[in-house]
Formats: sequence, structure tokens, C-alpha cells
Amino acid sequence: MATIAEISKDLENWTVFVATLFPYSEDILCKQMAGTWSIQDTISHIMGWDKDFIKTLDKTINDEQITLQENPDVQAFNDASVDFGRTMKPHELLNEAISQRKRMIEKLKMVSESIFISQFNNSPYTMESFLQEMFMHHDRYHKEQIVNFLQSID
Repeated sequence: MATIAEISKDLENWTVFVATLFPYSEDILCKQMAGTWSIQDTISHIMGWDKDFIKTLDKTINDEQITLQENPDVQAFNDASVDFGRTMKPHELLNEAISQRKRMIEKLKMVSESIFISQFNNSPYTMESFLQEMFMHHDRYHKEQIVNFLQSID
């Protein structure tokens, strides 16, 4: 079982990775990778999930009832997140993505360890397992995708 501090450190790895993308040109950040998304789209996609989870953390901190589950319409949510990112300049988006992830981590640190490891109502997840499955594995998947793409164009 991981602690909030351990999960936070792992989540922060995403901000470190995103910061390594600043030297790349807008052309590279906006170039389509395998599939339909660019690096910019992928970063915006993850930022959308971060922003959504911040709302969950706010409810948890305020002792409001929450259910930890995947969004019922993942495709629509992802499309909206990508569309939002496309309204921003790529390097501004990188800054915003780092900022949102840091905000999420700060909110997470306000949650008690007992709530963090407790099973949530109507959910197969604890907050710990939800973050590991829906964020940390997801971060690693997209990081690998981006790294492979960047290596293929070098």
C-alpha cells in the first residue's frame, strides 16, 4: 500500500516530464503522433483528467459524498479536453498542465491517509488504487508514447 507522499511523488514525475518538452518547437508539439493526437493533444487530455480529479479532491476535503469511477462518457470527455488544449499555444499549455498537476498534488496532500486508503461508496476503488490505475499507469503510457514519437523524428 502506498502513502499519499509516495503517490504524490509519482504524480509529480509527470510535471518533470512535461517540463522536458519546452525545448521542442510548436511544430513538433502539434505534429500528429500515431493515431490522431499530437503531443499537445495528449498533454491536454491528461490535464483534463487532472482538472476533473481536483473537483473530486475538493469534495473529499469538504466531506462531501463522492464516487470514484471512470467518466461515463470517456470519449466525449477526452474530445472536450483535447479541444480545450487546441485553443492554447503549445508552450502555454505545457505551463498550464504543470500548474494543474501541482494543484492536484497539493489538494491530495490535504486528504487524510485514512480516507486515502478507504473503499469509497459504490466504487471498486480506494483513492490510492484509483490514482494508481487511472493516473500513474496512464501517465506512464502517454509518456512512453511521446518519448517513442520524439525518438522517431530525431
